[in-house]
Amino acid sequence: MLSIPGPTIPDVHEHGPPGVPETVPVRKPVRHHWTITRIFMYLALAALPLLAISAQVFEIVPMNTTGALVIIPLAVTLAVLCVFAPHPVDRIVGLGLGWGMFACLAYDAFRLDTVYLLGLWGDFIPKMGTWLHSGTDTRTGAIVGYVWRYFGDGGGIGIGSFILALAIGIQHLSRRAILLAFVGFAVFPVWSGLIATVALSPNGQQEMFPLTPTTLTLSLIGHLIFGLVLGLGFLRARRSLGQHWPWPPLLPAARTAGRGLRPAGDTER
Repeated sequence: MLSIPGPTIPDVHEHGPPGVPETVPVRKPVRHHWTITRIFMYLALAALPLLAISAQVFEIVPMNTTGALVIIPLAVTLAVLCVFAPHPVDRIVGLGLGWGMFACLAYDAFRLDTVYLLGLWGDFIPKMGTWLHSGTDTRTGAIVGYVWRYFGDGGGIGIGSFILALAIGIQHLSRRAILLAFVGFAVFPVWSGLIATVALSPNGQQEMFPLTPTTLTLSLIGHLIFGLVLGLGFLRARRSLGQHWPWPPLLPAARTAGRGLRPAGDTER
C-alpha cells in the first residue's frame, strides 16, 4: 500500500546541535544621548570663534581669554575624541571644516584683491590677531589672525552650516534650493551679524572697518561668494554626508523629497 506522508514538523534544532537552544539575537536600543552631546559640542566650537570677536569688540570678554580658556580646550577635547572614540558625525565635521576653509579662501581671493590691489578698504585681520596673542606686532597678528580666520571662522561656519543643513534635510532638496539656502545663511546670520557687530559696538568701526556704501557692498559680495562655494561643496559631498547623519530630517518637505530620491546614477538638471 502507498503510504501518505504526514505533515513535516521542522526540528527546532535543525540549524544547531541537538540539545542546544537556538540563540535569538536581541537588538539593543540605540541611544542617541552621546550623539546629541557631541553634535552640540561641535556646534559650540563652530560658533565660538565668531562670537569671540563680537565679545572682544563689545568689550565683554577679551578674545585671548575666550580662546585660551574655552575654544582651544574644546577643540583639543574634540580632536582627542575623534582619534580615540570616533563617531560617524566626525566625518560630517571634517567635510564641513574643509569646505568652510576652501570657501573662505575663495572669499579672500576677492577681498584681498580689493584691499591690497585696489585699496578700497582696509584689512582688519592682522589687528584681530593682536587681540589673540596680546601684542601689537602686526606681522605676528597677521599669522595668528589668518589661522583663526580659516580654521575658526571659515571652518566653523562650514561645520555649523553642514550640521544644520543635514538636521533640516537640505540634502534632499534641489540643487537650486541648496545653493539658495547656503547663500542665504552666509547673508543671515553671518554677514548681518558682522555688520551688526561693527555698527552697534562702541568702537566697532575703529577696531574693524568703517561702514560705508563701499565696505557694505564689498563685504556682502564676499559673503555671497563664501555661501555659494560652501553650497557647492555641500552639493558635492551630500550623498556621503547623508549616510553619516543619524536622524530623519526635521523639515516635512525634505522628508517627502527624501523618499523620492533618484538613484545614485541619475543626474539632476
